[in-house]
Amino acid sequence: MGSIDFYAIFHAANVLHVLGTILGFGGAIAAAIIMLRVNTHERRLRRGTIARRIAWITWVGYGLLVLSGIVLTLNFEFQYSWLFGLKHLLTAVLLVDALFIHFRYFPRYFRQLGSPDWNKTYRTMRNIGTLSVTCWVVILIISLHSMAK
Repeated sequence: MGSIDFYAIFHAANVLHVLGTILGFGGAIAAAIIMLRVNTHERRLRRGTIARRIAWITWVGYGLLVLSGIVLTLNFEFQYSWLFGLKHLLTAVLLVDALFIHFRYFPRYFRQLGSPDWNKTYRTMRNIGTLSVTCWVVILIISLHSMAK
């Protein structure tokens, strides 16, 4: 039996972590941009549908980040810091944020389209989307700061 090549495992986890960042952050930014300025009924329906269709990209990215992050944390040379804790906290916020958007507010968005309640739902979705993009940006800044050390 051969020995386990931890270097190869950590290298693969690093690659998956970068890929997850690109997909997760890219999907979140794309959805946020698509959902801006939906001032007509047609645009609301079309852009909401597009944002919902690309959501899987963000979910795949998030999943890759979490799974590869767990593997990377097993690296015994790793040292925990308060910035790393903040990164974990913001990652949890992203999960809650995404669950709210996809399972609570997207259904309301389409159900309330054309009703007076739609504006409130849309405003809430934009606020949650802003929180999501902010968390992604802060996580990226923390990651880049950690890599620069």
